[in-house]
Parts: sequence; C-alpha cells; structure tokens
Amino acid sequence: MKKIFAFDVDGTLTMPRQRITPEFEKFFADFVNSNTVYLVTGSDYPKISEQLPTGIITFCEGVFTCSGAELWKGNDRIYQKSHTFPKRLVEASEHFIDTSPYPLRCGTHIEPRPGMLNISVVGRDATLAQRKAYHAWEQVAQERLTFVSSLLKEFPEYEASTGGEISIDIVPKGWTNAVVRTEIEKQYPGCSITFYGDKMGPNGNDKPLADELARFPQHSAISVETFLDTWKSLLSLQEVLAA
Repeated sequence: MKKIFAFDVDGTLTMPRQRITPEFEKFFADFVNSNTVYLVTGSDYPKISEQLPTGIITFCEGVFTCSGAELWKGNDRIYQKSHTFPKRLVEASEHFIDTSPYPLRCGTHIEPRPGMLNISVVGRDATLAQRKAYHAWEQVAQERLTFVSSLLKEFPEYEASTGGEISIDIVPKGWTNAVVRTEIEKQYPGCSITFYGDKMGPNGNDKPLADELARFPQHSAISVETFLDTWKSLLSLQEVLAA
C-alpha cells in the first residue's frame, strides 16, 4: 500500500506566517525527497513560497492551497475553483471587523482567495508580536468562534473555520480541504494518507480533512501544536521504519 504524507503549513511545519527554521528545513527536505508528500493549506501559493524554500515545494507531489480550491505541482497550477461571495456576506464580515473591540488594525482585513474569503480583525500585515497579542486576547474573547457561529446560522450555504492565530476562512459549503482525500486517491488508488495539522479541534481549518480521513481505516490524522511536535513524530516514524 502506497503511503502518502500530507502536511498543513502554519503551526505544523512553521510558526504562523514565518519561514521554516534552518534546522527543520534540512530535516524536512530530506523527508520530502524520500517520501510522497503533499502540502495542504488555507493560504495562497505566494504565501507558501515565503515560508518554504523552492526545493521543498518542488519536490512535493502537490500543494493544495486555499483549502483545496487550488492544486499546484511545482510552479504549475493544476486546477483552480472560483466563487463570488454575496455582497451581504461581505458586509457582515466588514461589520464584524468594524465592531470588534480589539483596538489594533494592521493592513488587509478581508482577502478574497480562489474559492475562499479570509478575514482578520487585526489584519494580514500584523507583525509576529502583534499576531501573538491578538491571539492571546482572542483566546479569552472568543470573537472568532462567536462570529463563525452566527455566520453559519445566517448563511447556511457556507462553511467557516478559524485559520491560524488571527483569521477566519469562509468557503461555499463542501469546498473544504476534505477534497484532498479524493484528489490524492485519484493519483494513488488504494493508498494510505497520514495528515499532520495543528487546527483539528472544533471549527479548526484542519478539521474537515481530519474528519474525512477518519472515515477510512487506512488513513490517519495526527494533531500537533507546533512544528516541533511534527518533527518529533517524523523522527519516531523513521526510527520505527529503520528497526
């Protein structure tokens, strides 16, 4: 049975929106060269290119961006889904941002991506320190989960999840990263897929794929908190395979 590995990026291979560390980059590059690896992320392709070196991206079997709305092979886009979000939903997102009690605003707050709308109160241009400050505040305030809950009630034809530390991803119903399973199985029928992600809890953006894989005994999903957990798990796997 062909073994496939799939990895989220933010929080799983890197710190959120940061470059992969040099030490882990060397290890992971060797792992990608020796295994069949896909990346699965809510970010778009340019952002992945900022976080991972070309060597790793090129040697991956594929890169699913925008929660599966795009699939890339190297620099070539294999497919792309697109969607126009209704004005009323965009206005609801703007109202959420405008009425948030969090005081800091940094750059882009609503970012259309292929098949997805990404929104953030603090903004996409926030520094690492500003991201962490918002995340610490939001862990108590829970404003993202509150908005996701209200959005799903008002717009049942859409799905929403918390992405990374600061954002919310909104997609048409069924347009989640759960599609990754079927896309990989088209290329590798009968394979087993092991997926690593850091947001598999309620409303997390890794949960749809994790839940989809859980329906099949040959597949598995491994929840991590940081790239260090991913590294440790892969080291343990290599030890088992070498025994």
